[in-house]
Amino acid sequence: MAAETPARSGVRAGGYCWAQRPGGGARCTRPLGHDGEHVDYYNGRTKPTDAAGHRWPK
Repeated sequence: MAAETPARSGVRAGGYCWAQRPGGGARCTRPLGHDGEHVDYYNGRTKPTDAAGHRWPK
């Protein structure tokens, strides 16, 4: 894993996993230590009513 940057440390301290999606464009916004797939609840939604955006395997 790459060295912790201040930004990454901050989001992890806030409780986010923050794993990057392969190919970019998203970061996992699930809690640290989650089970199952990574999910970005903010990026990749196709309409405002979508509960989540990008998903990818852990």
